[in-house]
Amino acid sequence: MSELPRYQKFKPTEALVVSKEGVIVGELLKVDGKGIYFTYDKSWLAKGFNLSPITMKFDALPQLAAHVRTFNGLHGPFADSLPDGWGLLLMNRFFNATFGDGTARAITMLDRLAYMGERGMGAFEYHPKTENEVLAGPLDIAELFRASQEIWEGETTEVLTKLRLAGGSPGGARPKAVVALSADGKHAVSAFAKTPSGYDHWMVKYRATDEPIETGAIEYAYAEMARDAGVIVAESKLLTQAMPNGNVERFFASKRFDREASKKIHMMTVSALMYADFRAPTMDYSDMLKLTHVLTNSAVEVEKMARLMIFNALSHNFDDHTKNFAFLCKESLHASHEATWTLAPAYDLTYAEARGEHSTTFAGHGKPTRRIINQICKDYRFLKTNDYIDQTLAALNNWQNQFSRYQIPQNLGASIFRVLQEIHKYF
Repeated sequence: MSELPRYQKFKPTEALVVSKEGVIVGELLKVDGKGIYFTYDKSWLAKGFNLSPITMKFDALPQLAAHVRTFNGLHGPFADSLPDGWGLLLMNRFFNATFGDGTARAITMLDRLAYMGERGMGAFEYHPKTENEVLAGPLDIAELFRASQEIWEGETTEVLTKLRLAGGSPGGARPKAVVALSADGKHAVSAFAKTPSGYDHWMVKYRATDEPIETGAIEYAYAEMARDAGVIVAESKLLTQAMPNGNVERFFASKRFDREASKKIHMMTVSALMYADFRAPTMDYSDMLKLTHVLTNSAVEVEKMARLMIFNALSHNFDDHTKNFAFLCKESLHASHEATWTLAPAYDLTYAEARGEHSTTFAGHGKPTRRIINQICKDYRFLKTNDYIDQTLAALNNWQNQFSRYQIPQNLGASIFRVLQEIHKYF
């Protein structure tokens, strides 16, 4: 009798323990014909908090996801642990290479979480893990970029282990690596081993092969303009790397806001919080402001969301889908069951065409005006909407100085900002 293909021998994961920094949160259990159930651990119910207060119950009963189809039966908080785009490509390559072609088509959501183990974004860890391999020693940022280019261009079906373990957790389509960087940005090690003193957790974004070499610098300039516009943006660096072919690459790096030193912070995207599919227009900015108000109960956080909305509107960031907004949850030090939610720093801010109009609509409109923005904000009397618009216009109109500061050719900015000038006529 011929031997079965390896993927037919693959044993699917039926149950996983979910933990946060070694503390058990609960268990995920796949029940045939019914779906994936999550049950909070009794100790977490006594001392922890509700992972998703809008869509999850905080009790001892097993619960299905609020919308079982959105994440293939997985609950929102755990769906955020999984990558899409680039990270999903690396994961599928691993399963097919390890267990045989076709395995990636057969694996379940729990298999994917087991693969992530403790490498996912956010706070959660999943046991038992599919593998226990940990990167040791220094990482070469340039080497990881070269490997990502080969995979992106389809030149190899294999995945460099260092790239897979460093780049397999973030979302988004572009290649990325999650590393621990020294304070000067010159040295990198694995983010999933013990972090050396003086190192912090960062995400390094590489350009795709069809993007200009200045892509990282342009995103950095955009981040600087967003800061000038009053948007809270994660700390960022522009990493300069000399390549073997003589080119000099500059990679945009963003400090991870789901980490404080070695502490893991619970993070949820709007997609996961609201079961809002990021692949389709599912939210409106009026919903975003309302969600921020309900979840945080803070005028400060609502203002942050309003400023981010205005920057996206005026900077032609059409890629403003529900995975590109997130909230952070920090446990109270004074009482159980209490947790504070805040809007995460803004990320993925850059000129983007996406679907030809904004992924998140403005009072039902794909393209906004000053009047529409004011209409969205009118219920929040503490917002100084026109001031935010004027500040953002001034920040973006300073693009030539920003591009010059980071040695970006002016012709690359000219085409972008001709489009912005047309948008700004409506403001």
